[in-house]
Amino acid sequence: MNTEIISPRLREEFVSLIAQQTGIEIKSQNYGAMGDCIINRMRELNLPNPESYYELLASETSESEEEWQRFVCLITNKESYFFRDKGQFKLLRQVILPELIRNNQRIKTLRICSAGCSTGQEPYSVAILIRELIPDWEDWQVDIIGLDINRESLKQAQKALYNTWSFRQVEEEIKRRYFKNLGGYYQLNEEIKRLVRFRQFNLVRDEMPNAEMGLSDMDLIICRNVFIYFTETAIDKVVMKFYNTLRPNGYLITGHAELSNNQVKVFQTKIFPESVVYQRRGGKLPAASVSVSKTNTTTIQPKPQTFRFSTPQSPPPSPLVTMAIPPANSPKPIINPPPPITFVEEELLAEARRLIQQKSYYLAEKKLQTILRQSPHHYTATYLMAEINANLGRYDVARKWCHAAMSLDNLQVKPYLLLAQIEEEEGNIEEAKEALKRVIYLQPDHFMAYLSLANLYQNSGDMDRSKKLRNTALKILERMPKNHKIEELDDISVGDLLRQLQDISA
Repeated sequence: MNTEIISPRLREEFVSLIAQQTGIEIKSQNYGAMGDCIINRMRELNLPNPESYYELLASETSESEEEWQRFVCLITNKESYFFRDKGQFKLLRQVILPELIRNNQRIKTLRICSAGCSTGQEPYSVAILIRELIPDWEDWQVDIIGLDINRESLKQAQKALYNTWSFRQVEEEIKRRYFKNLGGYYQLNEEIKRLVRFRQFNLVRDEMPNAEMGLSDMDLIICRNVFIYFTETAIDKVVMKFYNTLRPNGYLITGHAELSNNQVKVFQTKIFPESVVYQRRGGKLPAASVSVSKTNTTTIQPKPQTFRFSTPQSPPPSPLVTMAIPPANSPKPIINPPPPITFVEEELLAEARRLIQQKSYYLAEKKLQTILRQSPHHYTATYLMAEINANLGRYDVARKWCHAAMSLDNLQVKPYLLLAQIEEEEGNIEEAKEALKRVIYLQPDHFMAYLSLANLYQNSGDMDRSKKLRNTALKILERMPKNHKIEELDDISVGDLLRQLQDISA
């Protein structure tokens, strides 16, 4: 790394300038990668020192504007693929888009924005869904706009030419129907391509709503895995832009757990098994509320991964921190009580929890590894390693840590709950059911397990069993204090959840 020639003071000024210009928050674990980008650009431009490069970026000149285009390409993550996040696309296909299509049947228009669209896979995936859902789609005015700050990504998006890695979650029938195989690369057909247009756009600095660009009265805004890179100030600003750009009853879909309750209080929050979504209401800015659809209930979703630099390439980027995997022969269950936790371990554990809360997963991982080197049978550290890996999308590794945690303390329910989420995300529904049944065996009053299991049976068509499980959850909730906040469900109260579940069962 070349960060030794960038002083700490100048480094902080770069971090502040990047946040101001783009909204992107550079985490401390990425300072080295940021420094490499700065030094590379400085040398490419034959500038004498990093201070000169900072002055160029900070100046309000055409040269600065052009250099930001190049610099942004280095600090943004361009990794994407078609139909990313099966659960959210299932929700789009079965609930959100059908509702919008019904609502707009008379005027036959549909306006959708993919914000932070990268190389175009997301808006094109939505276009394919619309083509599948609307029989007379050619009679509709469908306008899908993809926005991204990265000019190079948009150039690739406009070509609509992708390698096989972009299709790692796509059925062969979709590839056959909508793409032409060009020998290792796939070209999207023109009828889908025409539904999408792309614009370079800075979510933090550019005006929104923007009628001139067609960014107003949107039915749906999708902005996934973008806010995890942003500062809190930038998130607040962009969320309000989105609210004002949506038409009444329009939807905002983000990545899992990217927004806090306070940031979405102007929306109505709707909780589905696949994702939390946010709906704009007409009139005055409404207070936040939570609803559960008639056909869906609630579950907990994994959190998104933290920010990291990457270069464009086909395989996924390697993690910045080498991850230890629990040994194949997991520790045997502890018969005697575990040794007392030392003060140092308590401090490390508290710090790891704080870092996880801040989504600084790689730093949290290091803290936990320190604990596990000293105390290999530390249950909480082992479980948190599973949680971190699930948040980062490393499901195979997370699964192993889950089993290691179960071996250390087979009476704890958290590893089974997390394992159920992982199995469902991976499409292993029977394995997810078994994990949830284990939770219920260990903790018969765990209403979340009953609700999640009810949803799995409902999705597989077993409505009788689903109803029985949901009714059991209702009975458990009725015994709980009505003002108790449920942390896993964005602090919705027991009373509010109970009323909505009763509406579903009515």
